[in-house]
Amino acid sequence: MRRYELQIFRKMKKYFVVAAAMLCVSTSCVRRQAVLEMAGQRDSLSMVVGQKDSLLEVVFEDINAILGNLSEIKMRENLITVPEDAEGGIRPVQQINSDIAAIDRLLQENRTKIASLENAAKQLRRANVKIEALEKTIVNLSDRLAEKTAEVEELRDRLAEREAQLARLETQVAEQDIELKMLNGENIRLENRLNTVYYIVGEEKELLDAQIINKEGFIGRTLTVGRNGALGSFTETDSRLLSEVPVGRKRATVVTSHPDGSYKLVMGEDKRVESLVIIDPARFWESSRLLIISYK
Repeated sequence: MRRYELQIFRKMKKYFVVAAAMLCVSTSCVRRQAVLEMAGQRDSLSMVVGQKDSLLEVVFEDINAILGNLSEIKMRENLITVPEDAEGGIRPVQQINSDIAAIDRLLQENRTKIASLENAAKQLRRANVKIEALEKTIVNLSDRLAEKTAEVEELRDRLAEREAQLARLETQVAEQDIELKMLNGENIRLENRLNTVYYIVGEEKELLDAQIINKEGFIGRTLTVGRNGALGSFTETDSRLLSEVPVGRKRATVVTSHPDGSYKLVMGEDKRVESLVIIDPARFWESSRLLIISYK
């Protein structure tokens, strides 16, 4: 009987040893698995933290870029609204158009940056990061962008109206220039007419026959200007250009009336009247626009 009990005891001891061994192995595996899981969680946490840092860096860069663009937009707006350049001249249209194109580019860049901020905010929200301040900043920047866009559109409308006004002014100036040229031309024609004079140097008989001069009186008949004489026989000229009339005759008479002292007859050595020299044109022509010199 004792021998049988001893065998049973040995078998149970063997079972206990195996069970203990298995328990040790199982406990070691659990610990190893826990260590691996903790390491994985640590790596995952490190990755999340790194992603958050990268996102926050992008956020700050975008915010700074947006603020910088808004400042540049304001500067270019001021340049556009100032009609003169640094030297006091009118700013060329090319410069204004260049500023507007730059503003449009900056506005579009800000729209892209704000979209990037909104995307970053979504990712940070999913990572359980408190972003209330960031969301308020995004809303504020979006509002400022909308205001700037409206201001630029209003500025563009004002510039378009100013260009239309300039075009109308240029048209008016061109029309006035044409009118001025016409008036100048008319003034020149009128002035030329006012300064147009006629003169003739001819033999007495020929002038009488052409009714350019008349003889009046019975004793010592005098020569007078005829009323029916045609101007086609006269030489037409400008009183401002005529200073001397060649004669070259001995017995020459000035038939038309001209103030004494406004002219003189130049005599040659053979007592011939060489020419009539006009001394004072204004006085000379004030009584008559005709000059008739008769000779025998």
